[in-house]
Amino acid sequence: MKFICLFCWIGMCVYTAGAQDQKKKAGNYQFAVRISPLGLVDPVETNFSAGVEKKLRPAFSVGGDAAIYIARDVLAERRPMSGFHLRPTVRWYSGKKMKGFTELVLMYKHTVRKENDWLGMDCVNGVPAYQKFTSYKNIRDVVDVSFRAGLQEQLFDSDKWMFEFYIGLGVRQKFHRIKYSEPNTCAVNEFNDFFPLFDPAATGSYTTVTIPLGIRLVYIIK
Repeated sequence: MKFICLFCWIGMCVYTAGAQDQKKKAGNYQFAVRISPLGLVDPVETNFSAGVEKKLRPAFSVGGDAAIYIARDVLAERRPMSGFHLRPTVRWYSGKKMKGFTELVLMYKHTVRKENDWLGMDCVNGVPAYQKFTSYKNIRDVVDVSFRAGLQEQLFDSDKWMFEFYIGLGVRQKFHRIKYSEPNTCAVNEFNDFFPLFDPAATGSYTTVTIPLGIRLVYIIK
């Protein structure tokens, strides 16, 4: 999904470079709504994300996004997932036309994925006495803070529609637990994300560095 987003992001850069002669100002608005269309084609975490932005000053705004994860089973090794995330944002604009922006983004994410896999039984300090192939729920809660930089441009010379793309750097804390009918269970090889900064086996939580990258469609209300 990151490669698809990166490809679109590069395409937007090319489009923006060719649109510098436009006379209209994409940043001249007070309130707007936005969606993240690429979430609908994410094969692993399919989601619908929408948000709002309110400008308190020409160079400062507050807003936020909310998303729901749609249960799908499009990959053989992945089970249907459901959940949501919330992302409040604070944004500062810059440049003569107020098209460039930097923003601080906080996120809380809760997901539940149904798994058919090996599950450790009678676990002590994360070490199972034996394993059992069964169905269970894999629950994750995520807290994330990131700084992002991006750019807005008009879409097809429209007075109402814009697109924006961004890239950033953040830190994410993940909390993991298993929901099963029997006590003292633990997942086997469940922690496979990149760059864990400490051993998650005993605590069920770990920290990662993230590089958020995305594209939004923006519709100006006023």
